[in-house]
Amino acid sequence: MRTPRTAILSLGLVLALGGCSLTQTDKQKRLPTGNLKGITDAIGNFSSDAKSGDSSTICKSVLSTALEAQLNKNGGCTTVVNNQLATVSNYTLTIEKYGVSGDTATAVVQAIDNGKQHLYTVHLIKQTAGGWRLSSLG
Repeated sequence: MRTPRTAILSLGLVLALGGCSLTQTDKQKRLPTGNLKGITDAIGNFSSDAKSGDSSTICKSVLSTALEAQLNKNGGCTTVVNNQLATVSNYTLTIEKYGVSGDTATAVVQAIDNGKQHLYTVHLIKQTAGGWRLSSLG
C-alpha cells in the first residue's frame, strides 16, 4: 500500500511530467466505447480540470474516494492538487495503451512538455459508482 507521501509525490510527478490534455494515438482514432470510453473520459476529465485549475472537481469527481481521503490527510486534497497544478506549464497526455482486469484498469500515457517527449506514466483507474476514477497516479 502506498503511503500518503508517496501518493502526493506521485500526483506531483504525473502533473509535472504530463500536464494534462488528452490526445489520441492513431490506433485510437475510432470513437472509444465500453471500458476504453470510461478510461479516456476519466483521464480526459483529469486533463481538462487540471488545465482549468479546478482542483475541487479533480478531488470530488476524478480521483477515487480512497485517494482523495489520502490527500485530505496530508494538507487537504484541493490544497495539494492546487500546489501541484501551479507547477504545470503544458497540459498534454496521450494514452498509449491500456488494460482492464475486472473493475480496475491500467493506462500507460505519454507525457509531452513543451514539445518534448517524457517518461510514460501509469494511471491505475478503478471503476466506482460514479464511473472510472483515478485511484493511483505515477
